[in-house]
Amino acid sequence: MYKVPLDKYTKQNIINPEKSRKKFWIAAGAVFIFFACFALIRAFPRSEGITTEQESEILSEEAILEETKEILVNYEVSEGDIPAEIFSKYGKFDANDTEALLYASSDVYDFSSLKIGRPLRFYFNGEEKAMRMEYDRDTERVVIVERVGQEFSVREEEIKYDVSEETVRGKIENFFYADALDLGVSEATVLEMGDIFSFSVDFTTEIKQGDEFIIIYEKRFRDGQKGPDGNILAAKFINEGTAYYAYHFDNDGNGGYYDEEGRVLERQFLKAPLSYRRITSGFTGARLHPITRTVSAHYQIDYAAPVGTPVVSTARGTIMSAGWEGGWGNMVRIRHDNGYTTHYGHLSAFAKGIAGGTKVSQGEVVGYVGSTGWSTGPHLDYGMKLNGVPVNPLKLDLPKGEPLGEEKMREFEKIKKKYERDIN
Repeated sequence: MYKVPLDKYTKQNIINPEKSRKKFWIAAGAVFIFFACFALIRAFPRSEGITTEQESEILSEEAILEETKEILVNYEVSEGDIPAEIFSKYGKFDANDTEALLYASSDVYDFSSLKIGRPLRFYFNGEEKAMRMEYDRDTERVVIVERVGQEFSVREEEIKYDVSEETVRGKIENFFYADALDLGVSEATVLEMGDIFSFSVDFTTEIKQGDEFIIIYEKRFRDGQKGPDGNILAAKFINEGTAYYAYHFDNDGNGGYYDEEGRVLERQFLKAPLSYRRITSGFTGARLHPITRTVSAHYQIDYAAPVGTPVVSTARGTIMSAGWEGGWGNMVRIRHDNGYTTHYGHLSAFAKGIAGGTKVSQGEVVGYVGSTGWSTGPHLDYGMKLNGVPVNPLKLDLPKGEPLGEEKMREFEKIKKKYERDIN
């Protein structure tokens, strides 16, 4: 940045007025140059509300790009943003540019629906308008927009990360979530670990102090900055002395997790439909009803949980009904494969799009814990039937998943052997 040498102009020549006027105009010109430079710098705007630390990051990125004569302007989408205004302010695109951009990207990405928190990057090469724009649509894919004159081309590419393998070993002292985070595992990887073993272990109630775990996962970096973790490659969880294994295997493009026998870990039903505090009423033929004070059968499980806790379908299926059912309050009933049905009662609200005839996937949110109907406190009433006969979900002994075929098993054994030593 140009800095005016003010000391040069502080010496005044009061004897020669003509010389003084000349110096005055030189000083005025220097000040004009200063503000002109400042205005040019401001022509490349920063994101509103950027902190000093964030601004230093942007400046360092611009310095890196000096070799290619490009200037990079970063912006993170915020609530209430209007895409056209972002393109105009940070990319210097006019209305015609924006219209052309949206048309060119229609088969790739709908830029009228930018997501809050996602980064946008605008690259300038000396022209007034950005020559390129990049938008991370998620952690794995980036949409690239390139401008040549008034024309735009748009494509989507996989984000390229530098990947290393990380191994973490831990023992349960408090509970799995906190203990894993303390070891530096990201929240996303901790939750993924829970999902992987959710068919074998209920992480809410079955985890015991002293249980052990090993996670081998992909640690990823992008342009020298830590990125989101990649896949868990192999894992082991020892619950009360019983070891459960998981290996990531790409089965013809369908990546999934398999146990040590090469059987897919996914089973028809999850162990539980929500994260809960405790079971307040179990599956029994004789329970004293808290409201009617009469003894009756209770062929379902009551899970105590805070109002608003997400409730998920324990298996893929089709919504039979979603509405008010008297003492059940807000209720969702789902039909599954092999003659099974499940119900989810006393909900405070239904998830968006949940209605009769809607198909749902395993783990999809169908509603939220409440205390509607005949209820003395917030909880979920979860029930299951097989061919119309009540069954105890907690004692459901589902068969293991399908094993890999002979050819795929040979490929799987290579993956298993690669990580076997590290998780044993």
